[in-house]
Amino acid sequence: MVSLAPECFPCFFRQADLAARAHGASESLRLALAEKVAALLPSLPTGGAPAALASCLQAVVRETLGTDDPFRSLKARELARFPETSEGAQAFVSLSPDPLAAAIGLAALANIMDSGIIEEAQKECEIARIQEMAAAFVLPEALREQIGRAHSVVVLLDNAGEAAFDVPLLAWLHRAGKELLIVAKGGPVIDDLTCDEALEIGLQQYGELASNGNRAIGTELDLCPSALVDRIRAADLVLSKGQGNFETLTGKLSNCWFLLRCKCPVISRVTGRLEGELLLLDEARPA
Repeated sequence: MVSLAPECFPCFFRQADLAARAHGASESLRLALAEKVAALLPSLPTGGAPAALASCLQAVVRETLGTDDPFRSLKARELARFPETSEGAQAFVSLSPDPLAAAIGLAALANIMDSGIIEEAQKECEIARIQEMAAAFVLPEALREQIGRAHSVVVLLDNAGEAAFDVPLLAWLHRAGKELLIVAKGGPVIDDLTCDEALEIGLQQYGELASNGNRAIGTELDLCPSALVDRIRAADLVLSKGQGNFETLTGKLSNCWFLLRCKCPVISRVTGRLEGELLLLDEARPA
């Protein structure tokens, strides 16, 4: 289980300020936001998952900045280049000697596209490296076998910036005849892809698209519609993208593989892996 750690506190400040800067806030407004975050931190429960606590902080961010979606302009840029980026990703996978491994590799490696943690300049540098890293990716046989056996598959999406790199995996699952449920956020939170945005870029062509009915970071099952939770639990396989989903779902689903990049020392300690490393975790056990 992932719980609040000392390193989370500077990260909360950073996440709030990245939202303010993405929104174009003035320095005085950024300072006012930092003061509000500082006032809230002492009341946070120490046993909670950092992602769940960050969801509470994001509500304060939106209220202070006077906007429902601080990352709107950054997401708009990512979605504008979605057609070109997804086309390039699919071309890369189609030329791979192991298309499924390439598709999984791209989807997992692209998790670094996180505007709530990573500076924009760093994101742009990472984009240039994703295909190169994916070319060397080796798919764990346990995951390959589970995908092969699965009839019903749920994919829990994450950031808008990585959605284009998810397309080859979604397309592979669709072509393989999987009963595919694609889940996105019910409303804006950091730079996560919302269900409306997923519809806008056409992800419904690969399977059934569903909203999780809330705007929490990660996937808080208690906040999702009960019918959706039932489908997630009943699926043969859940492919869960991102650190927020790992923090909120680890230990709660017996049918889940987590695909993410290790983006902080807290996750590094929990998993025993290095920061920046690609993680494929079967119920929190390294593959």
